[in-house]
Amino acid sequence: MANMKNSNRILRLLCVAALVMAAGLGIVSGTENTTQITGEVITIEPETSADTTVTEPSSTVTPENELANLSNATLTISYETTSTEGDTETVTLFEGPYQADFSHEIKTVEPTEVKIVLQVTEESNPMTLNAVIGTSDIHLAFIDEPGPWDRFWHVGATDQVMNSENKFSVSGDLSFLDIDLTKPTSVEVYALLYDENGDRQAKYWGPVLVKDGTFLNEGDVEKAISATLFTHGGHNTQVQVILEPQSELVIGKLGRQTEELSTISGMGYHAKLVESWQQDDEYIALMEAYSTEYEEYLKRRKSGEPEPETLEDDSNIADSNADAEDISDSEDAVDTVIPAEGCEDAVVQSTQSSSSSPHYISLRQQARDFRSKRLQKIAEEDEDPMARYLAINLSPYEWNDYASKLEALQPLAKMLDEDFVATFITPKIEDYKQLLIKMQNDAALIPGQKVPAFALANYDGKEIGIYELLGKNDLVLIDFWASWCGPCIADFPELKKLYHAYTDKNFEIVGVSIDSTMEDWKGGVDDHELPWVNLGEVKGWDGPVVTLYGVNGIPRGFLVDSEGCIYKKNIRPRALKEFLVDRYGVDESLEEPREESDDTTEESS
Repeated sequence: MANMKNSNRILRLLCVAALVMAAGLGIVSGTENTTQITGEVITIEPETSADTTVTEPSSTVTPENELANLSNATLTISYETTSTEGDTETVTLFEGPYQADFSHEIKTVEPTEVKIVLQVTEESNPMTLNAVIGTSDIHLAFIDEPGPWDRFWHVGATDQVMNSENKFSVSGDLSFLDIDLTKPTSVEVYALLYDENGDRQAKYWGPVLVKDGTFLNEGDVEKAISATLFTHGGHNTQVQVILEPQSELVIGKLGRQTEELSTISGMGYHAKLVESWQQDDEYIALMEAYSTEYEEYLKRRKSGEPEPETLEDDSNIADSNADAEDISDSEDAVDTVIPAEGCEDAVVQSTQSSSSSPHYISLRQQARDFRSKRLQKIAEEDEDPMARYLAINLSPYEWNDYASKLEALQPLAKMLDEDFVATFITPKIEDYKQLLIKMQNDAALIPGQKVPAFALANYDGKEIGIYELLGKNDLVLIDFWASWCGPCIADFPELKKLYHAYTDKNFEIVGVSIDSTMEDWKGGVDDHELPWVNLGEVKGWDGPVVTLYGVNGIPRGFLVDSEGCIYKKNIRPRALKEFLVDRYGVDESLEEPREESDDTTEESS
């Protein structure tokens, strides 16, 4: 009997201990956890010029300085659940007005992932934050800035942890930055994850408003993944990190510069893949030299001083963040072109002009090369296949070096788990193969060569061959576009002017849509009232015609003659007008085209 009493006593103690432990994790079955959600409004007043004297209140409010009216603002907190029949249902936990003193309590039995959506007006775009209720309180802020730049952020910290065993944290004190941290600055972590079907999904932790110089961003991951940390507002930068279960990343200052932030965890894949090069004295010295030279460059540019001559030849150094050149006015650099038969007049002899670049570009490229070599060595030689995979994800190769990416990635298909390979490796290999074919096709389509033949359905469903159209016209612009492509849409007004001005000269435009649905394609044609021939492949970036023409960015225009000979490649309205005026003469109906965007919507790889 005594033994039985002792056994019962021990059993009760174990149960109590289990309950205490579960309570500490916030997962006591049947026990409600309360999450306090509070919100505030931070108003950024419009800046006024120092030499402007205001004698009386202004009676007009311009869009540039207009502040938001929150009288009809609505906050919604909800989560999705799957029914026993497999249907997705949305459960709304709160829906009501949002004001500066917002406060609401939500009780839950277990941690729950929710979406917090702020709709300021019926016409405005909803602003969404991810959060987890049932673990810690949530503090929100609506940042009301002049004009259309309003923000909706977490304040100080965000806890998006569903599983404490897989928890990671990213924290830091940004007081060392030479910015006014009393103005809104946020930190956000972003990653691309894959679901069970291999489809990519974006995951965000934050953004978190930096408060008193510090921030804390917590979440969980099942395994090590590559991610990007962004800071917005007073200091705009980004840095790549590795998120791992039980890792604690600390963001700080890297050397004596602030162009790049230091990221230290001291453990796991982040230490192996990021700290190995970022915390190296040679890399830090290069970044310090680059930062100093860049500051001097900005001072010289502001004062109008000429750039000093440098010993380095920087003419071939690419600066991905420098002002982009106008793709419409450039041709692929070729020394000698052997034209296709009948295309002798279309050959454009061009050489790349040699010009020196500011010295800071050379220094930044040296730092990037240092990083790339370290990561490439891991990607190609490391004994740990997961380290190799993560290194490839950190982009150690040039964006269009698909051959090297394939060479590094293909061996991993035999080293990693079959399910992992099917989800993460095989889709990338197929993507890189497709992109490599595109790149090779793109390189072959230069002035003096002929465009490939294809046939696609027009707006009315009739299949039309491109050479059928070419044979009826003197010149044709084959314009690849999509209904969602901003730069494409921005070009339409000028293209319409040129189309109407020279249509009697047998100049035609053939729009080839790379939209993914018929509705998007035809809707885009209707919305923008496109008057030329419209053909739709409607297969996105993977369509056979898109691949045949090597299209990895839009807008992409080929100017060809009746024989299909390419005269101009990557041509935009400004350069097109110059060519047409030179060929056909000036049309008085043409106005001077506005300054066009240099943007090109690139395919993601």
